[in-house]
Amino acid sequence: MTATYLAVILFFTFMILGVPVSVSLMLGIVIAVLSFDVYTMLSIATLFYNSLDSYLLVAIPLFMLAGITMSYGGVAKRIFDFSEAMLSFLPGPLGSVNIVASMIFGGMSGSSVADVAGLGSIEIREMTKRGYSLEYSTAITVASSTMAVIIPPSILLIIYATIANTSVGATLAAGLLPGIMLSGLLVALNTFFAVKNKWAATSKFSFQRILKTGKDGLSALLAPVIIIGGIFSGIFTPTEASAIAFVYSLLIGIFLYKELNLKGFGSVIYEGGRTSGIVAMELAAGLLFSNLMTLDGIPQILAMEIANFSASPMIIMFMINIVLLVAGMFLNPGFSIIVFTPLLLPTAQAMGFDAMHFGVIMVTNLALGLITPPVGACLYVGSLVSGLRVEKIIKVLLPFYLVIAFALLLIILFPQMSQGFAELVF
Repeated sequence: MTATYLAVILFFTFMILGVPVSVSLMLGIVIAVLSFDVYTMLSIATLFYNSLDSYLLVAIPLFMLAGITMSYGGVAKRIFDFSEAMLSFLPGPLGSVNIVASMIFGGMSGSSVADVAGLGSIEIREMTKRGYSLEYSTAITVASSTMAVIIPPSILLIIYATIANTSVGATLAAGLLPGIMLSGLLVALNTFFAVKNKWAATSKFSFQRILKTGKDGLSALLAPVIIIGGIFSGIFTPTEASAIAFVYSLLIGIFLYKELNLKGFGSVIYEGGRTSGIVAMELAAGLLFSNLMTLDGIPQILAMEIANFSASPMIIMFMINIVLLVAGMFLNPGFSIIVFTPLLLPTAQAMGFDAMHFGVIMVTNLALGLITPPVGACLYVGSLVSGLRVEKIIKVLLPFYLVIAFALLLIILFPQMSQGFAELVF
């Protein structure tokens, strides 16, 4: 038995006992490393510190804070109102509004959980008020949140780029077109249900209404333009963009919309600090675990086993996606990226897949894990917001799972959408 295998056994043992994921991994690694005398305790502490001592990683807590600030500052409601004015002519429009609003909000926060928590209550309330079932309203809210971790400034893609040692800006750019494509597929699915169930348009298309909601929400709608445009044009780095996003959302929430008060700001700092602390622990533990696997030669062994199984790149990519799908169902997606990127990226590259393209494939796959049991964070936040039992939401989510899986297949087959666009921009 190697230190890696002991760390894995201890990790699952602690998890079964109810210890949080990040703590379980940290304890498992520390015990395994000390048991096999791989590192001294001082070396472990130094490695933990060095793994977080990164300029790029500062973007993660700042984007989290920006997303939470937008939820408290009235940005979410204005995005929803503008999206409704734009799409009111479609059959079953509020479902499509839900999807497009999530895409816009995701372009500011980079977090699916922030999307469900921030927009979810507004979207579900408005949909049920206008005759949609609570189950469908919750399911489409949960499903549409997956776009937030695919389109820039996705927190998961920032983590991936850091681990894979690729350009953060280019990797974020690679997620833009796939995210928009997924949005289009979800709108098409909602329109299909609308026609099937005879859900009529709620109001006539009105340019006057678009202008009114656009004017009221202009500052909110400018946020993704500033963030994404600034990164793509090279005006500022993703880390600088995260700071700008936080300060911008803070200023419009306090001074323009006047919905963020001192108590709300305290809640923003508390929630931001709590979630950032969890992510920091997972990053530190996950990076040390990746280092441990490399020392034990696990990536090379896995790559050899997969290569011996088949010479077909598509079959190997199918196997990789099965591994990621199972991992996403049981593990936090950020943690999965930290652990599986060093394991699977060399194999994917050996089969001809570019690192940026593979990053979008990995994140899209793991986005499914956010809405699947037993540990899907967005699924449980959606349940909390709507008051529905998770089982009822899952039943209605089934067609959405298929659409996201189909989007994943298209991303695999057409690298021009991700890698091609990133290379064009950068």
